[in-house]
Amino acid sequence: VTDWHQLEKERFASDLAQQLYKEAHKGSFDTLVIIASRVVLSQLRSELHKEVADRITLEIPKVLTNHPLNEIEEILTRSLHEAV
Repeated sequence: VTDWHQLEKERFASDLAQQLYKEAHKGSFDTLVIIASRVVLSQLRSELHKEVADRITLEIPKVLTNHPLNEIEEILTRSLHEAV
């Protein structure tokens, strides 16, 4: 049985990893915080180039789809403070 939802998550992680590599190579960011579901984070870790992985300062395993921006900002701010 083909799990299309899982395949789409893997494709998303692969596409995102490629885009992040391009942006890192261009110098678009020095540090990176990634917020994603545990499944996507896991897949993304296996796809990331070292140049990107070395710039990750924090990973937050959460699904924030449909959250308002102010809630996302609060979660990010709180997580950054807890990580220090």
